[in-house]
Amino acid sequence: MKIITPVGAEEATLNIARVNSWLLVIFAATFMLSMALGGVLLTLILLLWLVEGRFAEKFHALRHNRFAWAAVLFVGLHLVGLLWTSDWESVDLVLKKEAKYLLLPVLMTVVRQEHIQYYLFALIGSMALLVGVSYGLYWDILPAYAAFKLEDAQDFTPLFSHIVYNPVLAMTLYILLYLVFFQKTLSPTFRVLGGVVFVWMGINMFLTQGRMGQLVFLVLLTLFVFQFYRNKLLKPALVALLLVTTIVPMAYVLSPVVQERVDMAIHEAQYYQQEPNSSVGLRVIMSLNALEIIRENPWFGVGTGDYKQEYAKVNQKNFPAADRGEVFYHPHNVYLLELVQLGVLGLGVLLYWFYVMLVMYQRSLSPLRPLMLGFPVFYAVIFFSDGYIMDHYLTFLFLLLGSILYTDYEPPPQMSA
Repeated sequence: MKIITPVGAEEATLNIARVNSWLLVIFAATFMLSMALGGVLLTLILLLWLVEGRFAEKFHALRHNRFAWAAVLFVGLHLVGLLWTSDWESVDLVLKKEAKYLLLPVLMTVVRQEHIQYYLFALIGSMALLVGVSYGLYWDILPAYAAFKLEDAQDFTPLFSHIVYNPVLAMTLYILLYLVFFQKTLSPTFRVLGGVVFVWMGINMFLTQGRMGQLVFLVLLTLFVFQFYRNKLLKPALVALLLVTTIVPMAYVLSPVVQERVDMAIHEAQYYQQEPNSSVGLRVIMSLNALEIIRENPWFGVGTGDYKQEYAKVNQKNFPAADRGEVFYHPHNVYLLELVQLGVLGLGVLLYWFYVMLVMYQRSLSPLRPLMLGFPVFYAVIFFSDGYIMDHYLTFLFLLLGSILYTDYEPPPQMSA
């Protein structure tokens, strides 16, 4: 039997670390195509991380990383919230979804700076593939196979809802802009190709139904303009205004889907009482019901997982007609969800997490610094429209990008293509 020497043990540990990093690349390339495969890959990464050991070294690397500790604090508070919950049937689902954020410290010690370009390119590649399928459906080149899980005849977002597809596409487009304009080591050929891909994927954004994705895309585009014209105010403001006032009317006029969805949103918001089960109408009602629960339990909330139970009571009193036959586990607004479950304390912890991201962005010298601002802006916006803190795909995206962006690298990573 071969005895592993300390040198041999060190080499084996290094090999595990490399394998785990490549598994993270595969995760970045596949989680948007298969949530189940993404879960398997994260489990495998965790197991190898445990086998690898070096726990003292890993703890030392993260002991001053406030982003990692904010993740632990966020999950920990939801565990504490079990002390005053009463809906134990819902607790299991909520904790399964939110406990995933404990993987952030793990992934932050898996990420390798020499692989950062591969993580980002893998994500862009997977979304480019989905955009290709979307165009195939839009132009009737591809049949509407059951495997694509399309919701209706106007749905051109394969595999999952536009509620997920468009926001992830928006973030991917922002990352693509970052690579093309801020990574000075990239070849001219890649820059041109990246610009073409950006236009191709950007047009697809407005052929699909995701209104929040379209909105956050415009927000990120505006942010990018200000980042591009760094330390200036008037010029980026005028350029951003020109872009937005050009894109929005063109999308409305040229895309029947955008026109219909915008008109529908305005109508449903105005007549939410008459049409309480419409998409926007139900969101308005959920927000009003959530606010009533918050007023009654302002400081510590109703407990982790109790939203569903409390919402059913309040809704039956205020809007009994607003009933689609099910009660959601969130009010389609992450900020209201945290207030309902954990009160001001819960919202404070969530906002502290965003604060930590901004502080780390301010102090960072990494070439990834622009993305370190785009990341919290992206989530801060989409958290207003759905329970994205509990969504598998958006959680996986949070884990991937958060572990890449807020890990301390020395020296800063350089990317090339």
